[in-house]
Amino acid sequence: MDSTLYLALWLVALLVAIGILSWLLARHQGRHDLRRLQAQRLLEALQRYSDWVCAQRLAAVFQGEPPEAAEALDAACTIRMAWFPELAGDMAQLMGVHNRIIQFLGTQQALWLRDPEHWLESDHDKRFMALWRQHRIALQALLARLEEASSVTIRPAAARRESTYA
Repeated sequence: MDSTLYLALWLVALLVAIGILSWLLARHQGRHDLRRLQAQRLLEALQRYSDWVCAQRLAAVFQGEPPEAAEALDAACTIRMAWFPELAGDMAQLMGVHNRIIQFLGTQQALWLRDPEHWLESDHDKRFMALWRQHRIALQALLARLEEASSVTIRPAAARRESTYA
């Protein structure tokens, strides 16, 4: 084999290898960028949901979970399942607290309608704040794991918003 042909074949093989490596790196970077975008969407959905939970403390009447809160929580769960399976345990914790909050608010609303005086004695605010703290702890754990999993820095404003009620 002629040395020129031999070197040309090596050059072609090297160029093909470089092309494949470039394609793999570009694909990896694109997936990483898409995952960061999904992390931002997840963060926004969690913030919308957390804002609704926070507003329940001052709500005069609980009328069930509004579509906006349900949609935000559904979006968060959908994004988590599709892009962040490693956050399943943390999301389950948040969902558990969510279910307790919904049950508590529904029970308190029924009590308020049946016996307002007994409702006043039920220490509604103190019990809600205990659930709020559980919500905040579960949310902070989820946000910390999201930050680790996606390399998305949680903005101080987002962290401050979730801890409105300490």
